[in-house]
Amino acid sequence: MTPSLSFRQRIRQILRREVIGICLVVFMADTANGIISPTFSLYAKSLGASLALIGTLSAVVGLTRIVTAVPIGGLSDARGRKNVLSAGMVLFALSSLLYAFISDPLWLFPARIVAGLAAVSTFYIGVAYVGDVVAKNERGMAIGLYTTSMGIGFAIGPAIGGFVAANAGYQASFEIAAVIALSGFIVTRVLLTEPTRAQEPRPANATPFVVKLKLLARDPNLLAASLANMLMSEVFGGVIVNFFPLYAASLAIGDAMIGYMFSLRTFTSAAARLPTGLLTVRFSSRILMLASLSLAMLMALAISFATEPLFLMIFLAGEGLAFGMFLTSGQAFITEHSSASERGTAMAVYSTAGGIGATVGPLLLGVIAETWGLIAVFRFTAILVFVGVGALWYISTRTHVMSVSET
Repeated sequence: MTPSLSFRQRIRQILRREVIGICLVVFMADTANGIISPTFSLYAKSLGASLALIGTLSAVVGLTRIVTAVPIGGLSDARGRKNVLSAGMVLFALSSLLYAFISDPLWLFPARIVAGLAAVSTFYIGVAYVGDVVAKNERGMAIGLYTTSMGIGFAIGPAIGGFVAANAGYQASFEIAAVIALSGFIVTRVLLTEPTRAQEPRPANATPFVVKLKLLARDPNLLAASLANMLMSEVFGGVIVNFFPLYAASLAIGDAMIGYMFSLRTFTSAAARLPTGLLTVRFSSRILMLASLSLAMLMALAISFATEPLFLMIFLAGEGLAFGMFLTSGQAFITEHSSASERGTAMAVYSTAGGIGATVGPLLLGVIAETWGLIAVFRFTAILVFVGVGALWYISTRTHVMSVSET
């Protein structure tokens, strides 16, 4: 019945208070995050931080995500999504204020740790919240709206941050980020309602957290999605963010053109998210996840052969399209294959895998770049993702066979 509904009817069906509220919250969270992202390294350098220290500070957020994602996800399962989301918005405001009043670059470490805690407590817990408040057949579209809100926030944030930093200084941009984050906290408390699942008393024989984590670790669906997230984080957080600008600059492409390329990538990524959510009504989120990874692999390989700005822009936009598709389909897949009582923990495991890819990837790719050059980075990544897609397809086939045999 649902697939026969028109696009407008489907949107109207899911646009209720909780969905609108969580989309506003994640929009404000990624706006605050985006305000800081483009100027952080420049601000750290202005405080006297070396390039090595700036690189270490960048890795701190990923490491924090790896260490804390599972405990925070479990906390949201036990204490409720709304409370964790509220704490995340407060942490975003606190980290922004810490940036504003720091005078020694070493004090940026605790600020980065707080920022990592904020990211874990909002972006992935928000997906778990969406999974709790909408029906299974609505989750793909709802997550499409959610991830689109993220994309719009991160597109607006850098523009605000760059403009304010240029005209009023770094501290002023950080203070604006704090105000936006606190506004998100208010929206969280006013518009979000705790899902019924979290309000019910926990049964006396509830599964202990450690046991639940071990059970999830043996879930082939979660393992497959986590591997996929690790690979996509390797592409975006490893090769695109760190090495694409260097490769483009080596071809005598200027900073302004590189910026335009990334702006187009952000647009295509955001534009792909809601349509992908709609596609989950007709196609398996597993298939969409594998398709997006395959497209990312092809774009990484194509970039290694491109030398003209136009083709580099097209291929980078294609990678953005793949990332937008994956962001929606991967998170939809997790919500579809986890129960309400363990969804926060499942999303945390998924997030941790992505954090590992985004943290370890740049270190490995840096060694490859030093040894064999920048082109080798893109080709190695493409080969790695190709092998990963094959492994995911094998796991997918075995999971399908197991589920059929059980029925």
